Amino acid sequence: MQLQVAQPAVDVTTPVSATATFDPPVVHVGEKAFYRVNVDATESSIEWPDTLAAPAALKFGANTRGMITQMQINSFRPLTAFLYEVQATAPGHFTITNFSVTVLGGPVEIPAASLDVVAANIPLPPAPPDARRLVLEIPATNFFLGQPFRVRVLLPPGPGNEIEALREVQFSGDGLMIDKTAMQQAIEPVNLNGQLETAFVCEMVVTPIAAGALKFAAQGFTAGREFTPPISIRGQVNLSGGPAKYVLLVSDPAEIKVRPLPVEGELPGFTGAIGKFFFDPPQLTTNRLHVGEPVQLRITFHGEGELTRLVPPAAPRSRDWQIIADPPPATSFTLIPLADDVSETPAIPFSYFDPEAAKYVDLTIPPLPVTVAGEGLPAELPTLDDAGKTAAPLKLSNLAATPGKTAWSLKPLQLRGWLVAVQLAPVAGFLALWQWDRRRRYLEAHPEIMRRARARRALQREQHRLQQAAAAGDAAAFVQHAARAMSIAVAPHFPADPHALVGGDVLAQLDAAARNGPAGETVRKVFAAADAQFAGTPPSPPDLAVLRPGVETVLQQLEEKL
Repeated sequence: MQLQVAQPAVDVTTPVSATATFDPPVVHVGEKAFYRVNVDATESSIEWPDTLAAPAALKFGANTRGMITQMQINSFRPLTAFLYEVQATAPGHFTITNFSVTVLGGPVEIPAASLDVVAANIPLPPAPPDARRLVLEIPATNFFLGQPFRVRVLLPPGPGNEIEALREVQFSGDGLMIDKTAMQQAIEPVNLNGQLETAFVCEMVVTPIAAGALKFAAQGFTAGREFTPPISIRGQVNLSGGPAKYVLLVSDPAEIKVRPLPVEGELPGFTGAIGKFFFDPPQLTTNRLHVGEPVQLRITFHGEGELTRLVPPAAPRSRDWQIIADPPPATSFTLIPLADDVSETPAIPFSYFDPEAAKYVDLTIPPLPVTVAGEGLPAELPTLDDAGKTAAPLKLSNLAATPGKTAWSLKPLQLRGWLVAVQLAPVAGFLALWQWDRRRRYLEAHPEIMRRARARRALQREQHRLQQAAAAGDAAAFVQHAARAMSIAVAPHFPADPHALVGGDVLAQLDAAARNGPAGETVRKVFAAADAQFAGTPPSPPDLAVLRPGVETVLQQLEEKL
């Protein structure tokens, strides 16, 4: 039913707008302020510059960015915030001028923002409120690799002690894995700077996945009264009124040191459990059973670590038992006895790592006494057919009357050398097909390559015919093939069909010196002689001995340009 409810549409038609401010607008020298830029568009659609042009007295520190979906009257609207930590080194009035960024392929202007910086001994009239920050609380600073721990992100009350919700909580930094499924939200009194204040608290589980010094900070958007259940409230609460103000806040960075788990002293059955654990006495559904009868072994774990991330022990191998681990998160096993001479269930190795003692602790599940009955069962059970009747015992058939198929070798196919080539053949075929399609797409995007290649092949054919006409002493055919060869050589430059080109087109492809020299004179003579066949009087044949060297020189120059 929830899926069928009409959801508000996402607003993508309203023109994109941007705002830029300093928070607070007035600070003392050496104090930190935030430079905020809000753009109502998705973060992936904004081409944000790597560096910003700013006065030299403003030193930019850590920068953060985030995106939230804000609810308007009847639609959703994305909002992306860019937050820079700025510190002024000298008093004065500093301005980050307006600049333009590309959003969804179009320019959007970021307005100018100004910051007033006064000397440390001069009071601020009136004193603006300090920039709001999140508070990041961690239980310790030293952890082991893979040890989950809980972090608390606190949103202090705003002006008038109003409590706001915190959405899109994230952590900046590498080497951490965040489990948001175990997130807990609450509004409760907390100790902030020695004073008890009611604040919004978001608690999540963080697991370090890299060793060394890790630095991270929390970030999130204030969201007014947009609380997402479940949430617990303790104490007197004053909720903010009016529409939500989405402001990106960050916390001071926290640093932890992560050590790898020691290799020495690792016990059998370790599955990555870190903390302090124990279990209730194991329970069997029954302690009297027959051979082949399954029985379930249940274990209930307790502890101080994150039980939601506890991996149960793996099922061991046993000659007398078939052990099947039930799917997680269940911590139970299905045991099937395979012999009637067993008197207890097998021990299941399990251990965990205690971070306080920095050592592995044995938590092996002990064996339980059982009675397995095997009497009354025959040594060999009879074979039944499909109808449920006793079938005749199986036996080998008689020897074949004629030999069967012969084989060159008894070596399995997977051990023969040619099998590798057969397995690689589809890969090679796929690579060849991919290379062919890549070449085809490239030639489709650059048709001039194919035109030049075809022109070179056609020019070689015409040159061959040209040589045959010269050897036969056929001056008329020589002139026609020469004109045809020159037209083919310059056709890809236009591009055009060689039949549509004339002598002037060939001269246009020669440089100025060649056009006005012997090469240009040869082109004019060839095309004049070729066009003379359309005259009323038969033309006089040209002198091949004089014309042939010039034609070969011109064709050589034109071929070099292909």
